[in-house]
Amino acid sequence: MNDPFGQGPDLIEPDPERARLDVAFDAFFRQHKDRFFRIALRRLVDPRDADEALSDAALVMYRKWERILAHANPMAMAMRILDNKIIDFYRSRARHAGRELRLADRPDASYLIELRDQDRLDRALEALRKISPQQAYCWEMHKLLGESYEDIARDMDISYGAAKTAASRGHKKLKAFLAELLETEKGDS
Repeated sequence: MNDPFGQGPDLIEPDPERARLDVAFDAFFRQHKDRFFRIALRRLVDPRDADEALSDAALVMYRKWERILAHANPMAMAMRILDNKIIDFYRSRARHAGRELRLADRPDASYLIELRDQDRLDRALEALRKISPQQAYCWEMHKLLGESYEDIARDMDISYGAAKTAASRGHKKLKAFLAELLETEKGDS
């Protein structure tokens, strides 16, 4: 007789294949969690937002773990999922912006100064992402997060030289975008 309260013996055994997949996902995610978080934090700035986006991405990665393992470059697919969840986070914030209640505690001045300093770079990076997402990604990973070109190449499923070239070209375009932004701001004052 089947006991619905867990007191009797289980009639259905857990799937051993799924258990192995769960262990493999756990090891993969633990190994790359800090890196995923740094990427999300760089794009979202607020640690709480980065943690929320990473949690959403981890859930999708877990659900699609078999497909990730079957992919030719599992890390590239995981990074794509993370990137999509970061974009979804921005979209979600934009949809709910009018309905959110503001917190009573305000951020301190140092936090606001940091955000002001990052604003130009964020706008320039966003412009670069629109015209050349690969260059923006390579530059951001290497210059801002300190990733090696080998890791970037593996994540994007491109060669070492292509990663290095994309970062270099992205750097040149970012400098031009930043100069343009500074010129525009000078004209406004």
